[in-house]
Amino acid sequence: MMMREATPEERRIFYKEEWNKREIPDFILHSLSLREFGFDLDGTGPSHRYNQFITVEQLENFMRNRAPYSAFASVALYERPSAREGWLKSELVLDIDAKDLPIRSCSCPPGKVCERCIDDARKVAMEFAETLSGDLDLHNIHFVYSGRGFHVRVTDESVMGLEQNERGQIVEYVTGGVVPTDITMALGYSKVFRERAARTFNALNEERLLGIRGLRKTVIQRLMCEKERALKAIRDGKLDEIFSFEGMSQKTFCSLLGFLARINSGFADGKVTIDTKRILRLPSSLHSGVSMKCTLVRDIEHFKLESAVPKFVRERNDEK
Repeated sequence: MMMREATPEERRIFYKEEWNKREIPDFILHSLSLREFGFDLDGTGPSHRYNQFITVEQLENFMRNRAPYSAFASVALYERPSAREGWLKSELVLDIDAKDLPIRSCSCPPGKVCERCIDDARKVAMEFAETLSGDLDLHNIHFVYSGRGFHVRVTDESVMGLEQNERGQIVEYVTGGVVPTDITMALGYSKVFRERAARTFNALNEERLLGIRGLRKTVIQRLMCEKERALKAIRDGKLDEIFSFEGMSQKTFCSLLGFLARINSGFADGKVTIDTKRILRLPSSLHSGVSMKCTLVRDIEHFKLESAVPKFVRERNDEK
């Protein structure tokens, strides 16, 4: 599917004929007047900030009249959103951007996305949500297709009051971004890390592994030849099995784990998670850079990109 920038006329058509306030998720509607709204009106960036809407009808009038290039709402709730003062709490957010994934199954050039890498991002979002629910006992988890990836937005009260440091620890836990002190523990973070490390290792080729300091080429070639055995050893945390590979010392193995952890941390933008005043694309709005609709995803497992294609794009394609 061709993703290109929407014209000003196409934006006007979208907001006049297709945009619907009923597609704004309830978790935003129910706190609408407590959120800061920001807009990019002409494609130069979200410089139109500090907006507050008391009613959804006020927001509707703005969207239809201004047809913004991009529309955003804060993850934070404020006493005075128009001044960004009186912080109350913020959603916990994981931002998975397809163009920034450290490992992609497609061959997109840097900064570009396609259906295949967006599906890669969808699978990562599902994986992270399973950890948030299963390990951290969080349940109010919402998925939003953002145009180039997915936002996982958590509204459980237990996390909305967290500070930056605590949010940073959560994103490290979910992504597997830090090597655990004991990789052999059966449950908890050690298990999460092993799963993430195995997934990442499975996707790497010999050339990528050559970037690990201290890992000799002969060891890498052995790992590649016996990849299934190496993967099982990593998943199970069986150090004796891992060290049975010729040339794999404890120091070398630590270098390998550190390398995998650094890649793991790149599957989500940690800066977004810790920023309690971040604004995110408003579900229902148009991502004009790719002519796709940002939308709440009710069934992430079966999400298809076609559900986010605006009518004007379909008509544009029909004319070709």
